[in-house]
Amino acid sequence: MNSLADANEGQKLIKLLGDFNGMCRPHESREDTVLFPAIRKIVSKNEYFALGEDFEHKEHKLFGQDGFDTMVERVAAIEKQLGIYDLSQFTPKP
Repeated sequence: MNSLADANEGQKLIKLLGDFNGMCRPHESREDTVLFPAIRKIVSKNEYFALGEDFEHKEHKLFGQDGFDTMVERVAAIEKQLGIYDLSQFTPKP
């Protein structure tokens, strides 16, 4: 992360993260309001549960038994390095 010391590289990262966020928000919104409710309507309760089990199995295969927790820790470490870990700095004041 030494390249982040260069202001130009930092600005590039800020733009890339902004672009990514701009792409993700509408996509995530659609998943939450259209896709996931539709899935719940077309699969049985047991099939839905089985999908969750399949995803968890794939998570463990890709990232190990504690994969989720390990990834959360890695993301937190990156956020701390970038100075974006403390979410209160982004939360509007009342």
